[in-house]
Amino acid sequence: MPTAGSVGTAAATLVRERRLARLLTPEGAVLLLVVLGAGLRLWNLEGLGDFDFDEVAAIWYARAGLLDIVADLAAAPFEHPPLYYMGLHLWIGWFGESEPMARAFSITFGLLLIPATYRLARCYVSAWPAVVAAVVVTTSPLLVFFSREARMYAPAALFAVLSLWLFERAMRSGRRRDWLGLAICVAAGCYVDFTVAIAVSAMALALPWHWRRHRRRVLVFVAVGAAILAAVLPWLILARGLHDSLPAFGTGDLAPGLLVEIGRMAWLDLLVGNEEVRSGRLATAFAVGAASLVVGGVAAVLLRRRGGLMLGFVASVVAFLALLLIFDKPYQPRYLLPAIPAIGVLVAAAFDAAPRVPLRNLAATGAALVLLVGPVAASRAYFTDYVRGDYRSITTTIETLARPERPGLAEGKFRDAVVLAGPWQGWFWRHYFPDFLDKVDVWLLPDEVPPAVDALEVERKLGQASRNHNRVWVVLAGLEQADPQKLTEKWLTRHLWQARSDVYRNGVLQLYMTHVYDFVQREGQINVNDDFEMAEMWFTGHRKDQGPREAGDGMRFSIRLAMPAPVDYDLRIRVWVESPTGEVYSKEFHAQNVNGQRTSAWSPGEVHEVRTGLWIPADAPPGTYQTFMAFVGPDGEGLPVTGEFALRTYVGQKGLWLGRTVFVPPSIGGQDGAESS
Repeated sequence: MPTAGSVGTAAATLVRERRLARLLTPEGAVLLLVVLGAGLRLWNLEGLGDFDFDEVAAIWYARAGLLDIVADLAAAPFEHPPLYYMGLHLWIGWFGESEPMARAFSITFGLLLIPATYRLARCYVSAWPAVVAAVVVTTSPLLVFFSREARMYAPAALFAVLSLWLFERAMRSGRRRDWLGLAICVAAGCYVDFTVAIAVSAMALALPWHWRRHRRRVLVFVAVGAAILAAVLPWLILARGLHDSLPAFGTGDLAPGLLVEIGRMAWLDLLVGNEEVRSGRLATAFAVGAASLVVGGVAAVLLRRRGGLMLGFVASVVAFLALLLIFDKPYQPRYLLPAIPAIGVLVAAAFDAAPRVPLRNLAATGAALVLLVGPVAASRAYFTDYVRGDYRSITTTIETLARPERPGLAEGKFRDAVVLAGPWQGWFWRHYFPDFLDKVDVWLLPDEVPPAVDALEVERKLGQASRNHNRVWVVLAGLEQADPQKLTEKWLTRHLWQARSDVYRNGVLQLYMTHVYDFVQREGQINVNDDFEMAEMWFTGHRKDQGPREAGDGMRFSIRLAMPAPVDYDLRIRVWVESPTGEVYSKEFHAQNVNGQRTSAWSPGEVHEVRTGLWIPADAPPGTYQTFMAFVGPDGEGLPVTGEFALRTYVGQKGLWLGRTVFVPPSIGGQDGAESS
C-alpha cells in the first residue's frame, strides 16, 4: 500500500512532467529559438565596428523630420522608400544613433522573422518539421549578418514572409481580415523596400493552381493587387531613384561565364554566408548537406503538390537577381536574403516527407541539431574576427596627422587638403569628422555619382589641391562606379609623390607630397644588375641654403631609370633613412613610371621617372639622417650596382648612399603616427 510520502513524490513528479511537456511543444521550441537568435544577433554587437557606407546614409536620412525624410528620399538618386528611415528616426530618437543601438533596430525584425517563418511553414507541414524552418532562419549566417545592419533588409524579409503567410490564409479561408492584412502588409512592405514585391510575383505564379477551386478568391486577389498598386503608386511617381535607374536597363552583362560564376558563389552565400566570414571546407561540407535537404524539399513539394508558393518565391528571387544584372548591378549576397525563409520551409518539407522508419525521430533530431550548429560553425569568423566598417580610423588618422594652417599666413593656405575619391564618401566624412572644416580643406571627386569623373574634373580639382597645399590626403573607395578609368590614380602617380598608403576596410588612405622646392640632385652612372641604368635622381636632402625638414612629414624621391633590353620581372626599389641613434625608416615599392607601368612593361631605351615618398613619423629623433637606396630583384634579394654616383664608386654593392637629411621636431601639428605600408 503506498504511503503518503510516496503519493506526494509521485504527484510532484507528475507536475514536473506536465510542465516539461508544456515546454517541449513546437511553440516552446520556437520561443527558445528566438532566445538563441537574440544571442547570436546581440553577440559582440559593440565590437562590430563602424557603420558601412549604406548605414551612414541611413542615419543621415533618419536624422531629418518625418516629412523631410520623404522629401529627401524622393529627390535622392538610387534610394529606397521612406518607411524604414521613418521608423529608424523614431528609434534613434529614443535610443541614440550609436552603431550598436542603430543596428539593434534591425535585430528586432530579424527575431520576429523566426516565428513568422514557423507560421508560414505550418501552412504546409506539421508542427515539428515547421520548427526546422525556424531553425534555418535562426542560424542563417546571411540573415544574422543583415539583421545586425542598420538597413532595411531584415525588415523587408519579414514583410515578405508575412505577406506570403497572409496570402495562404486568404486563399484558404477567404476571410476579409486576411485580405485586408495582406493588402496592408504588402503595401507597407513596399514602402520599406521594393524587394517585398518579389512576394507578389510569387503569388501571381501560384494563381493558376488556385483557379479551379477558388476562382472568386483569385479575382479578389487581383482586386487586392490593384489596391496595393494604387497605394504604392504615389511613391513610384515621386521616387527619383527609381527613375534614374531605368536608363541602365539592358546595359548589364548576362554572359554564361558570369552567370556560372555568380551561381557558384550564390549557393554558398545563401546557405553558409558571405565568403569573408565562412570557414573553408567546413562551410562547403555543410552547404552540400543543406543543399541536399533543399533538393529533397523541392521533390516533396512537387510530389505532394503542397507548398508550390515557396518554389515560386525562390524562382522570383532568382528572377530579381537576373533583373539587377540586366541593370548592370554587381552581384551582392544580400539580393538572396528574401529566399532564406522559403529555403527553410523547403527543408521543413523534406523532414515532413521523410519515411516513417525506426529511429526516424532520432535521425531527424540529429539532422536538426546539425542545422542549428552547422551554420554558426561554418561562419564562426563572423562572431570572432569580423569588423563591419572602419571609416572612423581613416578620419582619425587624418585628424591626428594633418598639418593645420600656420599663424600669420593666408587662411588655410598651407594646411592639408583631403580628396575624397569615390561615391558618397561625404556621408562618412561628415559623420565621423563633423568639424573637418576647421582643420582641412576637402574636395569630393566626383560631387555625385553617376556620372563618373572625367579627366577635366580630375585635373581641375587635384591640380588646385596640389597647387594650394604641400600635402594632399586621398581616400579611395568605390572607384568602380566613380572612376572606372582610374583617372584619379593616374593623375596622382604622374604629378605627386606618395608618402603613405594604408589599407582599411572602407577604403585606401594615401598621403601625397606636392611641392619640389626641397629637392637635392644626385648624378652619376650606375648599372643595376646589367638590367637597368640610372644617371640621376632627386630626393629631399640637406642643403645649406634652406632649413631642415620637420618630422611628421614625408621625403620625396624621383629616380630616372632606363633599360638597355627588355626585362621579364618587376623591379622593386627600397629607400630608407637612418637616424643618428640607429632608428631606420624605410619603404619598399614596385618601380613604376608616371603612367603606372611596372618595369616588365617598359620599352628599352626610354628613360622612365619613378616617384615615391617616405613617411617620417613625428616622434622620429631629431638630427642628421643618412639616406640610402637599393634595388630588389624578383627573389627578394638586393641587386648589385656598379659605377659612380654622387662622387662615390660602387663595385657590386647592393645599396647606394644618397646623402644627408636633417630633421627637427614638428613646429606645429603632426602628432605621432605609425609607419605606413
